[in-house]
Amino acid sequence: MKMEYIDKGLQENDAEKCAVYDFGDAVVIHKGMEKSLHPFKKVYQLFLWFSFIGYIGIGVLVLFIGKYSRIMHEGFDEGVTLSFDWGNHFYHHLIPFKQMDREIYQSVFWVATRNAFDITFFSTAIGVGLLFIPLGFFFPLLFKVSAPHRIVIYSCIIGATVEWFQYLTHTGMLNVNDMIYYASGAFFGWFMYFCIGKLQSKRSRQVIA
Repeated sequence: MKMEYIDKGLQENDAEKCAVYDFGDAVVIHKGMEKSLHPFKKVYQLFLWFSFIGYIGIGVLVLFIGKYSRIMHEGFDEGVTLSFDWGNHFYHHLIPFKQMDREIYQSVFWVATRNAFDITFFSTAIGVGLLFIPLGFFFPLLFKVSAPHRIVIYSCIIGATVEWFQYLTHTGMLNVNDMIYYASGAFFGWFMYFCIGKLQSKRSRQVIA
C-alpha cells in the first residue's frame, strides 16, 4: 500500500502516513463487520468466563476443600457429607503407572459398589479425568491454546500443582497417576472440541455449496 502512494508521486514519509491511515480505517471497518456478524460475542465471552470461574470453584471444592465421609444409619449407607478435615491426608504415591489398573478398576465399579452416584466419584481415577475434560474446551476458547501437546503440558503443570498443594496442605494424597488422568481428561476434552469444530466447518461448507 505504501508503494502505491509512492507510485502516485508522494514522498516516502507522506506515503507511509497515508498507508498507516488507510490501515487504521481497515481496522475500524473490520471491527464493525465483526460486530455486525457476531452481535453477541461479548455476551458469549462473559458466559465462558463465568463458566470457567464456576468450574474452578467446583474443582477447588472437589480437590481441596471437601473431604467426604460416609453417612451410616443403622447399618445402611445413606450417602456422603462434606467434612472439612484438613490435615488428615498425607499419603503419597510417586511411582508412575503403578497400581493404575487397580485404580481404574475401582473407579469403574465405584457406582456399582455404592448403588449411587455421588461426589466421591470425582476422587477416583476416571472421576479426576472427567473433572479435567472442560479444560480441553476452555484452553482453546478462552486462552487460544489449541495445540494438543501444549494442552497436555499445561494440564500436567496444573495437575502437578494440584498434587503438590494437596500434599503440602494434607488435603489429599500425592499421586503421580492423577497427573496422567488429568492430562488424559484435558486431551479428551480437546479432542471433543476439535471434532465439534470439524463438524461445524463441514456443515458450513455444505451450506455454502
